[in-house]
Amino acid sequence: MWPFNSLRRRHWILLVLIALFLFSYFGLLSWGRIEDALESLAEHPRGAKVFQVKFDRADAAVMVFMFLLLTPLALVAVFGAIAFVGAVVAGFLESLLRVTGLPDWLFALAVYPLLAVGAYLTRAAWLPQAQGFLSLVARAILAAYR
Repeated sequence: MWPFNSLRRRHWILLVLIALFLFSYFGLLSWGRIEDALESLAEHPRGAKVFQVKFDRADAAVMVFMFLLLTPLALVAVFGAIAFVGAVVAGFLESLLRVTGLPDWLFALAVYPLLAVGAYLTRAAWLPQAQGFLSLVARAILAAYR
């Protein structure tokens, strides 16, 4: 048995997660707002109609498990790609301006807001697909939950 050490942060996090699970299991904690948010997200018209007519609960549970398992890896890949593109553009900007003595972080500070503005301006291309994917995941969560 592992002893509880009150000085370790991970023990407190584990204790809180156990308490939340028990409160939820015995009905003391309601997930009504989260379920309402999932239902409104699942009604998005761009989402696939996979889990509406006849759904298999096991398939939905596997999809939710894979989503939760692979999301951290996908986020690392996306942020790594953004960091790579930002470093390349900052290096290009630095070589283009040919200013000596300026730190590299100053060019990165100029590039990342430009990347954010570019993502905002091209949101019509990527936002519908992202909303459709999140709608599909919300449907799978609701199908596995019910």
